[in-house]
Amino acid sequence: MDQISPESRTAPAERPIQSVDRALNILEVMARRRGEVTLSEISDELSLNASTCHHLIKTLMARNYIRPGTARGRYMLGSQLVLLADAVNVKAELPGRARPVLEELNRVTEEAVHLAVFDRDEMITLIKRQARHALRVDGGSLGKSRAMHATATGKVLLSGMGDEEVRRITALHGLTAFTAHTCTDVDRLIEELARVRACGISEDREEFQLYVVCLGAAVRDPSGRTIAAISVSTPINRATEDHLALVRREVTAAARSLSLTSIDMPEDREP
Repeated sequence: MDQISPESRTAPAERPIQSVDRALNILEVMARRRGEVTLSEISDELSLNASTCHHLIKTLMARNYIRPGTARGRYMLGSQLVLLADAVNVKAELPGRARPVLEELNRVTEEAVHLAVFDRDEMITLIKRQARHALRVDGGSLGKSRAMHATATGKVLLSGMGDEEVRRITALHGLTAFTAHTCTDVDRLIEELARVRACGISEDREEFQLYVVCLGAAVRDPSGRTIAAISVSTPINRATEDHLALVRREVTAAARSLSLTSIDMPEDREP
């Protein structure tokens, strides 16, 4: 039997999927031409069989990436592309929009505040503000963290994922026990994330750092998808029910003010 070289074994995985490649080429042709485009204009530019081109366009129309033009046989880019572009813009502009909101959250609660996003399988803290008290918690550093299962911001971001994605992420990074209170069982974590989705608030009660309580809420894009998390951390000696009620209310309001969505966020309820 002929041996298969390493290059031959890896080559198929490196080749693009033809139908996906062609569909993206169609969208790019329409974007370059702007306005309405005919089937023949697309197929001619891509040297693509008209029947194949038509089937791809119909598939893209079913997902709202393309819509009918003003005349028969003409096509325009659809609303789904606007949604994707908005999501990119929201995330890119988020730090600039978030700074005054976080400053106000820091002023009202007088506690440490954080803004984090999920990118390339990791949580990244983009902004933090230290507490205004002499006694303050270590807010952690800016940048990447794999402690999603043990932090309020991390739980918010995980709650925006499906259960299988949560299992993948936790299998990738592990469930490190930072304290005796850290949840290290993925099934229990998934149950907690369901409660986070239901009440709109995540909690870290000494799970990442001893004597520190943290509450978090989700920032959402126009589709209602979680794109970031805001949290407030307080030492346990200040974590009275009255103070946590204030933090819970303010962090929810801050997250809502940064969310570009018409979907109502859950009302402020006890987790």
